[in-house]
Amino acid sequence: MSERAQAYPRSLRHARVVHDLGAAIVRGALLPGDVVPTEDQLVGQFGVGRSALREGVKVLAGKGLLESRTSAGTRVRPRESWNLLDPDVLQWRFSASTSPEELQVLADLRVALEPGVARLAAESTDIAARHEVQAAAARLWATVDEPEQFVESDLAFHRSIFVASGNELLLYVHDVVSGALRSIRPLHTHSVAHNRETLPNHSAVATAIVRGHVRRSEEIMREIVEVARRDALAVGRPGGGDDEGS
Repeated sequence: MSERAQAYPRSLRHARVVHDLGAAIVRGALLPGDVVPTEDQLVGQFGVGRSALREGVKVLAGKGLLESRTSAGTRVRPRESWNLLDPDVLQWRFSASTSPEELQVLADLRVALEPGVARLAAESTDIAARHEVQAAAARLWATVDEPEQFVESDLAFHRSIFVASGNELLLYVHDVVSGALRSIRPLHTHSVAHNRETLPNHSAVATAIVRGHVRRSEEIMREIVEVARRDALAVGRPGGGDDEGS
């Protein structure tokens, strides 16, 4: 994840409040409208002082998760008030135990964004960035037999296309969402055989981008992310997840 889209530092004294209470809200242990436990209860639960607790609550309020009122206490805000693109909110929401419905949210986002980004990359005049896509594809081949390394190579490959697009807003969206993508990617990249099957398309889109083949870049990337969406959703079906890939 880029420096501009970092999760909240865990080294700070109130970080436990931010991460534990934030995750409880996002994952549904506390529902919109619920009053959070009292200050005394939270101080005991998290083992922090009152000032650290209050600072953590302020951070969560800034993420749209909590609101404090003198007469009503601190409550969980409605979901539509949450900053859904906050790096922490994304990581709390998406994990190895993510539901099929949540997996579909991320998979749909990729389908909506990445084909167009590949098209922009093929149109780019930044030749070096376009060649870096091809270099990233080569690293996919080099790591295909090591699932953990392959996940990192796969994420780097897709990011290289966002970089080559030359669109800083799209790259920012990618970097914000990348933590969530990293959390769920092992769910559908654990099969070396299927990962290997995906490599020709990854190489093909890289070649199309380098050669400036706009339509082909978009079409191949659409196929890649549609396959990834199918595989991700298969993880959540009974009996699914045996031969999924990236």
